[in-house]
Amino acid sequence: MGLLGRFRSSLTYPIAATLVLVTVVPVALVGLLLAATNKDDLAIKEQQYLTRQAVGLAKEVSLFFSSHRIQLKSTTRSLEASDRLDLAACEALLQSMSEEQNRSFIYLRIVNITGEGRFVRAPQISPENDQVVSEILQKAHEEALQGMEVEYPSVDIPQASISAAIFGYPLRSRTGEIWGTLEGVLDLGPLQESLLDDAYTGLLVNIIDGQGTVVVSRRPGQRGSSMAPSPLVQDFMRNQLRLTRVYKHTLDEEVGMVVGSVAPVTGVGWGVVVERPAAEAFAAVRAMQMRTLQVTLAAALVALAIGFAMSRRLIRPIQTLAGITSEIAEGNLAVRATVSGKHEIGRLAANFNNMAGSIEALVRRLKQALRQNQELFLDTIRTLAAAIDAKDPYTRGHSERVSSYSMAIARHIGFDQEEVFRIRISSILHDVGKLGIRDGILNKPGGLTDEEFAVMKRHTDIGAQIMSPIRMLKDIIPGIRNHHESWDGKGYPDRLRGDEIPLVARIIGVADTFDAMTTNRPYQQAMSLDHVVAKMRSMAGTRFDPAVIDAFLAAVAAGDMTPPPLASGPQPTGHHGADSAGRAAAQEVS
Repeated sequence: MGLLGRFRSSLTYPIAATLVLVTVVPVALVGLLLAATNKDDLAIKEQQYLTRQAVGLAKEVSLFFSSHRIQLKSTTRSLEASDRLDLAACEALLQSMSEEQNRSFIYLRIVNITGEGRFVRAPQISPENDQVVSEILQKAHEEALQGMEVEYPSVDIPQASISAAIFGYPLRSRTGEIWGTLEGVLDLGPLQESLLDDAYTGLLVNIIDGQGTVVVSRRPGQRGSSMAPSPLVQDFMRNQLRLTRVYKHTLDEEVGMVVGSVAPVTGVGWGVVVERPAAEAFAAVRAMQMRTLQVTLAAALVALAIGFAMSRRLIRPIQTLAGITSEIAEGNLAVRATVSGKHEIGRLAANFNNMAGSIEALVRRLKQALRQNQELFLDTIRTLAAAIDAKDPYTRGHSERVSSYSMAIARHIGFDQEEVFRIRISSILHDVGKLGIRDGILNKPGGLTDEEFAVMKRHTDIGAQIMSPIRMLKDIIPGIRNHHESWDGKGYPDRLRGDEIPLVARIIGVADTFDAMTTNRPYQQAMSLDHVVAKMRSMAGTRFDPAVIDAFLAAVAAGDMTPPPLASGPQPTGHHGADSAGRAAAQEVS
């Protein structure tokens, strides 16, 4: 039985479901509403936190560049005061600069317009790297000789796995002429180290340039990657402002959705992007949702348990009443419900018992009236049958005997009580048509002429016409009209063949013939039972239905068909035409 079938079959399930809905739905709705509200609040706080982190880091980066920029400019001004290239003094100055800045400058160089100069190089700049660095510094030197202050904020030195910033400043004499340049290579490693601070634990931190390329990253392997596809970075590239968004991470698909914030780095054109995976940012919300689910599930189980317990207590008496009503519907009117309690169900059970008692008394009276009506009906039918038999003194009792034989055959065929009752009425009245046959033919001494016999055969049609106006007896008419039909189609009045003959008529035909052959008639003496049984068995399939003959033989063998005792002494010699119908039936098997 499916779920819908269970809901329809018992009130237990709807009651339990209602309690679950009333209990669980509000809890779930409140929990989800609180989780949604908290998620919004948490998202705002998370965005504010990431913005503060991005702004703070952007200030650090800006300060990092400005402090080193100021130091280089200060050195530039001191060199300009000398108005010439003092190689020894320049070398000492460069050495002190690299030491003062904690070796942040990994390459410093002073060169005049003729290409003479001095440089200081950190150990990580190997001779192999020096060629690459020298080419970049030469470009900065040439641009600085044009009077420009040169800054390349992000330059990769692949051979040394170093990301650096290149600076170049022109050196001017007191008269304003450019006599040389000061170049410096600033290692961005300290920025990388600052990103590894514990303050950024759980965050994805990247510093990008104006094209969205990662310059410095908390994950060193992402340096040089492009974050331009990120919606946040795209907005930042269009307008360098503080921005915060929720989006899908572009550098690592496994991270999924992130909450990100970007802040511009003043004076460099860079941006600091700080991100946190949404799964971590909203972990508290998920935990609350999980707790809400657990509480909801627990509430559902409790509601189900209470609902089933309450519904069982409520439904069990109703189910008992339902079972009792089923028994009453099946005919057991004596059953009663157990009355317990003074509540509504107890009063319902008491009222039900009163109703059942009234119904039982009413049915008892109806059955008594039905029996009386049936007895009156049967008495009427018997009286009518006696009137029929009275027209022929030699067939007295014939209708009752045919009725008894027909009922015995019907029971062995398997008819139910109602069908046997119809057989009984039909067989009692099977010769009612004789009322329409002249007494001169019924009581004629001697044989009948062909014309008289033709009139005699009309008694079946006349009987059907007599009964047809009575609508309640329409089911018995086939037995009256067709009990003289023959299995081989040679009977009358309709010359029906085989199964075309109504079964009730086939049964009455066998019973009628059996009585005609086992009673004394003016035209024959009663035959022995064995002789009659043998004769009738031989006519199965020609005169009679084989199935009906089998039932007839079973009834005889069971003792349910007992003919009257054989009469002795001389038989009557007159009134040979008194029972022409019965005689014709007997002659067919004699």
